[in-house]
Amino acid sequence: MLQTQTVRAIAELPGPPRLPLIGNAHQMRTRRLHLIVERWCDRYGPVFRFDLGPRRFVAIGDLDEINSILRDRPDGFRRWRELKENADETGLAGVFVAEGDEWRHQRRLAVTALNSNHLQRYFHVVSTTCERLLGTLRSAARVGRAIDIQQELTSYTVDVTSLLAFGHDLNTLERGDNELQGHIQRVIQISGRRLGMPVRYWRWVRLPQDRAADRSLEEIRGAVMAFIQQARQRIKARPQLLDAPENFLEGMLAAQQTEGGFSDDEIIGNTFTMLLAGEDTTAHTIAWTLWFLAGSPEHQSRVAREAFEVLGDHPSPVDYAMIDSLSYCEAVLREAMRLKPVAPVLGAEPLADTTVAATRIPAGTRLLLLARRASLNAVEHGDQFDPERWLENGHEPRSAPDQKSFLPFGAGPRFCPGRNLAFLESKAALAMIARNFEIELDDSEPVTELFGFTTVPSGLRVRLRERAGVTSPLPVG
Repeated sequence: MLQTQTVRAIAELPGPPRLPLIGNAHQMRTRRLHLIVERWCDRYGPVFRFDLGPRRFVAIGDLDEINSILRDRPDGFRRWRELKENADETGLAGVFVAEGDEWRHQRRLAVTALNSNHLQRYFHVVSTTCERLLGTLRSAARVGRAIDIQQELTSYTVDVTSLLAFGHDLNTLERGDNELQGHIQRVIQISGRRLGMPVRYWRWVRLPQDRAADRSLEEIRGAVMAFIQQARQRIKARPQLLDAPENFLEGMLAAQQTEGGFSDDEIIGNTFTMLLAGEDTTAHTIAWTLWFLAGSPEHQSRVAREAFEVLGDHPSPVDYAMIDSLSYCEAVLREAMRLKPVAPVLGAEPLADTTVAATRIPAGTRLLLLARRASLNAVEHGDQFDPERWLENGHEPRSAPDQKSFLPFGAGPRFCPGRNLAFLESKAALAMIARNFEIELDDSEPVTELFGFTTVPSGLRVRLRERAGVTSPLPVG
């Protein structure tokens, strides 16, 4: 006889002990939020609850449940309301925080601008920027200087994004520290910090860091308005851009002019969204990948051999076909993303009363999806760095990840439209670095994960040594 599954209330879920009024806020550290909830998942199971002040959260670490929720957006679930509130407060709301029909309207252009055909046409942008990165790293290697590789990679991804999305070359790699980049980082950091705050204090009291963020927001808005004005001038001078825009910003402006489809605020918000996504996520992914390779000479050598075979005498990729041939590079990147995703946890809330993991979930309940923990548990030896998992016949089927366990770009209709660009930038940079340099960690400080809007490698410094005879292939073995 079949037994019906008992549906429980949130109050019946296990979870860490709570204090009156503050709940678990005393146990939470914003910069380590993801690590804390992952430990709770190990202790209390794949479904548990915790409170931050008056706000109740239900954490989900079950892979099937997470996939079901992600695939039921935007109609059944949405992002946390705090994301939209924060974006509205800054005036920088875009497709990332949009919901429902507003999201459908804005996403169309994002997907079009970042599809593979568009990226192939503008591969020279990635190639040129990769060559600049090579020059910067080569200068550091020749004097034996340890470098903050995260900072260099952030400059690389910002330069690519600014050219592809706005037609503007910031060239932070060659010009040095870029003021706009610093403003973006400040806004990202405070946005991440505010998400974990049990009290929205900044609505009444502005602390020094809030005032600094306000100043950065004004600078960003000014820079974005300048990008928009330049794009409008290009369209005025070349009306054919209305039918064939050459970048994301021109596409939004063309839609605004021909269809009346976008307001100025939406254009500003989406421009900032592209800057934010282009700066943080891909740079962190490449940095974590280099960290894994620095600790594994065997894998580093195999990436270098593939880079020599594919690039030949070229120090960096010179055409799109080369990127497609970097299969082992992609496997290494996928494995680094699996272990160190830039978004190890995701926020969602149901639009109507529902049931998740045999638990009654009222509309508006904040769900914390432990995407990394669920992905690691989905395969054998899931906490080990093993790129061969992603190669055909590399492992037994039970130890090889399937697509539903690979969540760095989300899943369902709201998967990240920047996936193609992220792999393009990452594979180009990884192949260039592995071909031209040996990578060693600088052990002056430990490398740790810090959680902000994304997960950042803190203390990651490397030393690069130019490979001997870089114009000829490495010996095998």
